[in-house]
Amino acid sequence: MRTYLLFISLILVLFLFFTFSGEALKGKPSRDGRYVDNGNGTVTDHRTELMWTQKDSYADLKECRNWYKSEKYVGKLKTGGYSDWRMPTVKELKTLFEESKSNTNYRGGPSRLDPIFAPRGAWWYWTLTTAGPCCARGIIFDTGIVGMGLRRTCGDGGVRAVRDL
Repeated sequence: MRTYLLFISLILVLFLFFTFSGEALKGKPSRDGRYVDNGNGTVTDHRTELMWTQKDSYADLKECRNWYKSEKYVGKLKTGGYSDWRMPTVKELKTLFEESKSNTNYRGGPSRLDPIFAPRGAWWYWTLTTAGPCCARGIIFDTGIVGMGLRRTCGDGGVRAVRDL
């Protein structure tokens, strides 16, 4: 009987340990619970089921990137142990812009991005969406305006890489 109770107690302890340690491994949630800091340089967005890099290219490299360099940067990323990073579409990137959120760009100005993302990033971000042979779409993260820029220009821009879960 004593062995049986010891066995049951051990099972219960293991169950509780794995249940609660599993919750701890899920990471730190954002204030509103939408995002989770995975603790490995990535952030999971539970609303869109996308994973984003916590740092954008500007915060990571301390310099702006044109569209071509942004594409190369994303193609070489291994953040969080993943190698399937890509540039976001306009629709995906727009989901990160939230008027009520406050972060800072590299100039110390406002960025309408959840503070769970690293501060001091680019002023605006490139997307995968091209516009003719010269240009690509981007989003300015202090206003949410979707614009278009020459792919060869840098202009305080960068990229925030995304991957599907």
